[in-house]
Amino acid sequence: MVTKKNIGAALACALALGAWSGSTLATPINVSGVVWDPGSPLDLTIQALNFRESSVASVGDVLTGYGVIGSFNGTNPSTFCPGCDLNFTFQYTVSNITGNQVEFSPGSISFFVDNTTSFNVLNPTTAGIGTPWLTLSGHDGSVLGFGGTAQLFSTVVGTVTNPLTGSNGIGFLDASGGPAASYFQTHTQADGLGGFADFTLNSEFLFSQFQRIGCGTTPSPDPTNPCHYPITGTATLIGRSVAVPEPGAAGLLGLGLAFLGLFTWRRRKEGKRLS
Repeated sequence: MVTKKNIGAALACALALGAWSGSTLATPINVSGVVWDPGSPLDLTIQALNFRESSVASVGDVLTGYGVIGSFNGTNPSTFCPGCDLNFTFQYTVSNITGNQVEFSPGSISFFVDNTTSFNVLNPTTAGIGTPWLTLSGHDGSVLGFGGTAQLFSTVVGTVTNPLTGSNGIGFLDASGGPAASYFQTHTQADGLGGFADFTLNSEFLFSQFQRIGCGTTPSPDPTNPCHYPITGTATLIGRSVAVPEPGAAGLLGLGLAFLGLFTWRRRKEGKRLS
């Protein structure tokens, strides 16, 4: 016979399993060797402390670049990627130039986990290697002071072909691929058009390293040559991450709720027989 005591036990079981699964989701997340805490007060802040990029001059030019992540929620690489590098490559197409303002669409950033820790900022071939980790696709947005809709907006100090210290960029991105994507699809960043992106990108150009590394004044046409990338800078991705339930935890929670549903159904059925 199904009693209130039985139902209470089933409910307690379901709640306990739910609490247990919730506690497991509060633990740090590990995706392909990259570890972070979604409960961090900085979540989610991903910083590239030194990236390199090519220069552009006109609409239709493709901006390309590469770098390595130097900070994840305030932790250093030995903590968030022990024994590995989290490197990335990116590309954006110039869609409009108005004075010192440059707009880019489309664009994307791809991240890779490299267990050889071979990244060298002066060797472009050491980026874009390893296990694919996350792909971010540009998200259309609007920024105050710019006339159009784009995925990346840049305000240049100096000239478009040679941006100087103080030049900066802001853009919007969505997590679209890779094993880490589902952890970042939170739609928390207002895009200026009434919608929301997964990430806001903020970047700042520091200076041109061209002559400092013996590149002269003309970029190399060879994308494997560091002199193809005369501009250096820093960038920060801002968003949120969520813990995705492990299949085992979700299954146990579902099992508890299923038992609760069964007890409730049987109780109603027996009640009808007695009426």
